[in-house]
Amino acid sequence: MLRMKRLKTIYYLTVLTLFTVVIFSVFALTWLLTVLFDRNRAVCHHVSRFWSMMIYRLCPWWRIEVTGREHIRPGRPYVVVSNHQAMLDIPLLYVLPFNFKWVSKREVYKIPIFGWVLWMHGDVAIERGGTASAKAMLKSCEAYLKRGVSVILFPEGTRTKTGRVNAFKEGAMILAEQSVVDVLPVVIDGTFDAFGQGGIAAPHTFQVHILPPVTAEEVACCSTRELRDRLHTLMEDTHRNIAPRHYSDSK
Repeated sequence: MLRMKRLKTIYYLTVLTLFTVVIFSVFALTWLLTVLFDRNRAVCHHVSRFWSMMIYRLCPWWRIEVTGREHIRPGRPYVVVSNHQAMLDIPLLYVLPFNFKWVSKREVYKIPIFGWVLWMHGDVAIERGGTASAKAMLKSCEAYLKRGVSVILFPEGTRTKTGRVNAFKEGAMILAEQSVVDVLPVVIDGTFDAFGQGGIAAPHTFQVHILPPVTAEEVACCSTRELRDRLHTLMEDTHRNIAPRHYSDSK
């Protein structure tokens, strides 16, 4: 069993590496051809979405389940908030059917290929613990939202170490309040334990649950702390229901 798991891992990582080299070349060429007239990087986003979905499809033992697509209103920008389990969260969230930008820590931009893609994609960087950087991040995000482009943030601030939903920071809530837009909560599971001792989990299922949005009107009626706590409770309860294994020893 362990030998088979290792063979599956070697197969997947080899195919993924080769595919990444090819698709990055396509992405870079697309950026060069469109950067002067595609202000929102919509064309690059389509390439990113294909790239991301192939990360999952290249592994024949993986599947993705998505619920709640009916909660998304076409043409409306959102502040999207998601729990954060692993690096695989990034490609997984490309199941969302609209153009969006990531808010990512500045150090991530130093990672070869991945950081280059973030820069070419026009995503928003933020310095850890920097007040001026946080203000610049909010300004950049507001500009995107005004142009109809959604923004995704991980309100936990970093990846979970237990699989559970951690406490939320308030940046996403402040952005929603200032921009007067809906907040779209998304709860994911499966990326935390996709790679384990001995290699990849196979077969394995990833879940994406799109919850009803908190409307701009509702956001305006809450304080920042109230909105933060409301979203955290909603998303933690949802995650506890779909992934009770992460909470089995909680009190």
